[in-house]
Amino acid sequence: MDDWKVIVSRVSGGGAEERWEELAAALSANRIPYSVAFTERHMHALDIARQAVLEGYRKILVAGGDGALHEALCGVMMQEEVPSTEVTLGIIPIGSGNDWARYHQIPSNINRAVEIISRGKKFVQDVVKAETTAEDGGHMVRYMVNIGGLGLDAYVCHLFSLARKRGEKSNMLYYKCLLRAFFHYKMKHFRITADGEDFYDDEALSVALGNGKYCGGGMMQTPDAAFDDGLIDMTVTGRMSKVKFVAKVRTLFNGTIKTLREVEYERAKSFCVEAEPASYVEVDGEICGKTPARFTILPLAINVITNR
Repeated sequence: MDDWKVIVSRVSGGGAEERWEELAAALSANRIPYSVAFTERHMHALDIARQAVLEGYRKILVAGGDGALHEALCGVMMQEEVPSTEVTLGIIPIGSGNDWARYHQIPSNINRAVEIISRGKKFVQDVVKAETTAEDGGHMVRYMVNIGGLGLDAYVCHLFSLARKRGEKSNMLYYKCLLRAFFHYKMKHFRITADGEDFYDDEALSVALGNGKYCGGGMMQTPDAAFDDGLIDMTVTGRMSKVKFVAKVRTLFNGTIKTLREVEYERAKSFCVEAEPASYVEVDGEICGKTPARFTILPLAINVITNR
């Protein structure tokens, strides 16, 4: 089937549903055949994408942010009948977080974004498989297209998720949650192995890992990461006073975080992470269980539309 399955996220912070008519007009103007589905709940895009692939769709277009793209990716990866390498993901970045689109230079302007989709320039990128511990102690599996984190990073996402459930919407919501987390979060002791070898065993403020560069609206916690190198990049920010963290926050935006003496940086095909007490785990800005957790690279696992 050559049609696109368009998934419009009703929970994205950028108001994707309200802009659907504008998007539909742009799709028609560019003669892009499609069918559309609107999400009704959190993680609904996962079910829509999985069913779409089973119905014969090989192109999934997400209208939303990083969270909606994450859900669609999980839907593609969790079905077992069609290889993920036969599927292409695209995004119209209308969300509160559009960091994956930032790297691939997909603009938030709907007409320009649809023109990029119509050109169909593809890039094959890695995917990270995240295995975590569910609230009931069971085994949870999710897939990551960009960046994830533990410690302070995940606590911010936890607060962000709670705020969205309360109906809060704002372009500054993530930063508000970051500020709240900053004053309430207490460091945890992390034990991390990289490809089976000991890497880190100490208290840490945050742990970031990914195959993409950008998160949190342009921060670069893994500045050297590449989507197609078969490796996961990890940045561990160890013991650091909150005063120094504020003073050095610019390093998160200019890509120099690795120069801080409290920071450890590693690249590997897999990481195993334990924390005491247990830490939330977030992938692509979505909370998905707690530690213990394992992250494994799946090289060149999905096609994506790019403008790079």
